[in-house]
Amino acid sequence: MLLLKGEIELKLFSIVIPVYNVEDYLSKCVDSIINQIVQNQIDCEILLIDDGSTDNSGAICDQYYEKYENYISVYHNENQGLLLTRRFGYKKAKGEYILNCDSDDLLDENMLNRLKNVIEKFSFPDLIFFNYYSFDGENKEIVTHDIFSNDKECVVTKENVYDKYFKSQDIVSMCCKIYKKKCIDLTNDYKKFGKFGTGEDTLQTIELINNARTFVYLNEPLYLYRMGTGMTRRFDENYYFSFKKVFDEIVRQKNVWNIDNFNTLFAIKVLQTSARTMTQSRYKKWNSFSEQKTFLSKINSDCYFIESIKYLDEIKPYLKKNYIVLLKLLKENKLNRICFMLRIRNLIG
Repeated sequence: MLLLKGEIELKLFSIVIPVYNVEDYLSKCVDSIINQIVQNQIDCEILLIDDGSTDNSGAICDQYYEKYENYISVYHNENQGLLLTRRFGYKKAKGEYILNCDSDDLLDENMLNRLKNVIEKFSFPDLIFFNYYSFDGENKEIVTHDIFSNDKECVVTKENVYDKYFKSQDIVSMCCKIYKKKCIDLTNDYKKFGKFGTGEDTLQTIELINNARTFVYLNEPLYLYRMGTGMTRRFDENYYFSFKKVFDEIVRQKNVWNIDNFNTLFAIKVLQTSARTMTQSRYKKWNSFSEQKTFLSKINSDCYFIESIKYLDEIKPYLKKNYIVLLKLLKENKLNRICFMLRIRNLIG
């Protein structure tokens, strides 16, 4: 399974990069990291994990190893999917802290220095959250900010982390936090999820919250998320139903987390996912309204949706306005109106 590996001693950072058919973006991704490691002498390793790519991505990984073998390790695996590829990387990592980077994204040029300074300032916290930019290849725009506070840096309680985990997507991404390797339970068997991509960030964040004891928020955008290569304009018909596996895991935490308003918070997560599924369904070329209505009916009859929709009026402040409209219509089984609204949305762009 191991093709190439440099001899690397224990590091401060391990940057895990799953690679799958990203030949157009991979070099820019790695350059954004290796440049700051070399120039600033950052104590860091990069793990490039080729997940069975069928383009030139694997060869590009090898080229970077040949040039930077003291910093880069390369692995070539059969295709396992994003979740298991990340977990493979965690097992191979030699850093005290794990940082994730998707192979079509970039790290801010000062990211590693900033993280190093915050780690030292706050006496090596278990987990650090930070903000991110959206990036179209040329321009970047701040997406998240003031998540926990408007302070530049601050300590965060676990209770605040639980609350934010349910109420928004701001801390869910595996690429917008850095954490100690000890926060990962490497004995956990994630193979039961198979080639799981939908919700893998939300799923693995459960483990990190459970195992971390100290949290810090760095109120700066340090990660550049490339738009247009994810779910934004694509529709996964299994999105909601795959996400149910994550819901199952969250429900298992109910007694562990001991949160008084767990059911209300859980409803936010379920209804956000339900509404997002509906809005994204407009990108599918349905053969007929009937086909689309059958799909919507499956969500409407799901046990998690049925229980969560009871809290709709209570959790409105945590839902987008268009989400509220769609959820009300779904609750009332007005499927024709939902389909019509989504078609109109496509027409106006």
